[in-house]
Amino acid sequence: MITGLILGILIGTITGTVFLLILKTAIGVSEKGGSSILTLTAELLAIPTFWFGGPWVTGKLLERAISRELLDPYVTTLAITFLVMSSYPAGRWIIHMGKTIGKGGE
Repeated sequence: MITGLILGILIGTITGTVFLLILKTAIGVSEKGGSSILTLTAELLAIPTFWFGGPWVTGKLLERAISRELLDPYVTTLAITFLVMSSYPAGRWIIHMGKTIGKGGE
């Protein structure tokens, strides 16, 4: 159980940081009117793959430890850690984009 908690916090922190960096890039792209939004979308879609199917899951270290005892605490702490890190910045960005679209892109 402790292993699942530690892994959840670790992977949640890593992907939360990656998400914030992607969000920062998205803000720059939207302000400049760039066309690399497809790249950003692909990067966002890669996050769940890292959570549940990344190379660390199938590695020799965790080959025997993957079980219900590990998975439940892992998913719970990962979700909590990721949401704590990303909810507020993502919400602010969504509100900003809504206001920008509501003004007609001005």
